[in-house]
Amino acid sequence: MGFTPVEQTRWVPRKRQDGRRFIVTGANRGIGYATAAGLAALGAQVVLVGHEGSDAFGEAIDRIVQETRCERDALSYMALDLSSTEGVRQFVRMWKQRPASESKIHGLINNAGIAGAPGVSPDGFELCFQINYLSMFLLTRSLLPFMEATEEKDKKVPARIVCVSSSAHLFTLGIPTDEGYLRKSGGGFFSLRYGESKLCVNSFVRTLHKRLRDEHPDKLVDIVAVHPGSTSSGFWHSFPAWAQRCIATVAQDPSQGARTSLYCATEPGVVSGGYYADCAPAAASFWLNSMERAEDLWTKSSAWTGVSPFKLAAQ
Repeated sequence: MGFTPVEQTRWVPRKRQDGRRFIVTGANRGIGYATAAGLAALGAQVVLVGHEGSDAFGEAIDRIVQETRCERDALSYMALDLSSTEGVRQFVRMWKQRPASESKIHGLINNAGIAGAPGVSPDGFELCFQINYLSMFLLTRSLLPFMEATEEKDKKVPARIVCVSSSAHLFTLGIPTDEGYLRKSGGGFFSLRYGESKLCVNSFVRTLHKRLRDEHPDKLVDIVAVHPGSTSSGFWHSFPAWAQRCIATVAQDPSQGARTSLYCATEPGVVSGGYYADCAPAAASFWLNSMERAEDLWTKSSAWTGVSPFKLAAQ
């Protein structure tokens, strides 16, 4: 997420999303909840996913219905645990069981993430790298076959993938690809690990965009990374209480934090492969200019998640 001054944006979501289906990860609270609510208010069908259980997501769905007056059957919940690749595969297996008419995806909002915590994942990777990047990498590639453009005024509107990144990606020492390093426990938000995981997210966005453009121009999918800005939410729950109080005094509320995600999910003219902040293109890290390092990350991430580096979709 990162610490940046809160700027009020004039943009307000207005473009209707009737007939479109979105998946939002980490959607029961914070920015994810506000994103799901914003999409529901625009008429979209929204699948709220996460690991915190049906009770938490049932409450979130009740609140969205109350706040937006959307139809309850436009909202649903599915379990997803991003702490391991097996958790992602379980979700994908469940998605494949949906009827064809209910499995089409018009937007994927990769919102879920952690600020950082000591320890490693069941797959043996540092937790920020696993949850913020590696599992998202596998989830996105696994769902690509289900992503579909929509017809609008005699033209096709590409499906959208929005990956929540952070300005913290600007403050790193480069794209990490050393497996030994990535399998060591990290030191939390104020170590390099959080920013590195988000740098990997941005690298993935650029690489997938390039592969879609060059190898599969018929696959109408746009993908962008976004910086939501400093937001007061459950994202900071692992911080000491005094730190959370300090953050709350300077941070924006989740509805403001969700605006750039909503902008990139719904507005025409968003540039695929880009990085956005405050509902506008933003400057990304110079570390992303190395295609060699980006391809190395793609190849190794494919190996670590058990998918082919030569195919877009995970098989």
